[in-house]
Amino acid sequence: MKLHNNNINNENNNELNSNKSKPKKKKFIDREKAKELTLKAAKALDDKKLENITILDLDGVTTLSDYFILATASSSPQMKAGSDAVYKELKEEGVLPYAENDNDSEAVWYLSDYGFLVVHIFTEEGREYYNLDKLWHEAKKIDLV
Repeated sequence: MKLHNNNINNENNNELNSNKSKPKKKKFIDREKAKELTLKAAKALDDKKLENITILDLDGVTTLSDYFILATASSSPQMKAGSDAVYKELKEEGVLPYAENDNDSEAVWYLSDYGFLVVHIFTEEGREYYNLDKLWHEAKKIDLV
């Protein structure tokens, strides 16, 4: 698992040591803001031509996350392009993932966990095999506007 926050945390630690101040707390993202950011992430995937983008509202279904995005890529480079686009879009909003798995050429599932949102990008084979659409069928679907 890669943690994008490593460099930021090191920078913050250096800044904290020099300023002798308390560590900054993570921002709380309310439900409305979480939905807004989720829609932006889904739009970023759509802009990269990923297919079958499904946004799941997990309220009342699980406490794992507020939202899941499921998307299908036609290739490993498209999986990376999609995850990079989401990363860039959310970074501009000051949000970084807690963790994500390595995206190698053999991967069939790429996951980025933002806490309130988990982005799942699959190859067609991976989407069919893991079938998260069926697993999370109780979740309400949100239309990409």
